[in-house]
Amino acid sequence: MTTDNSSLAAAKVQLHELELELSKRLEEVDRSDNRPKMDSAVGRLTFMDEYQQHQMAEHGRRNAASQLARVRAALVRAEAGTYGKCVRCGIDIPPERLEFIPEAPFCIQCQG
Repeated sequence: MTTDNSSLAAAKVQLHELELELSKRLEEVDRSDNRPKMDSAVGRLTFMDEYQQHQMAEHGRRNAASQLARVRAALVRAEAGTYGKCVRCGIDIPPERLEFIPEAPFCIQCQG
């Protein structure tokens, strides 16, 4: 991506903000103990509901961790001067795609 310095600086700011937001979200999830607890005081349906909520929280945590890794990789590419280029084929990633998904490592063709 042929970016000028101001575009690259704006992308870095956006990526750092996203990194901070995702890190905070992961910390919150890690602090909360949402594991289902099976004891005689709760019924089976309550346990199943807790289990489902736990599974949904774990799915959200995995998604956030994965996105955080992509954001950090994008920051490395920004420092290396390769941000905005597809890591697979090397062509420029459309600015609209980077605006929507700033951590995108692939162009649309390679993503598919």
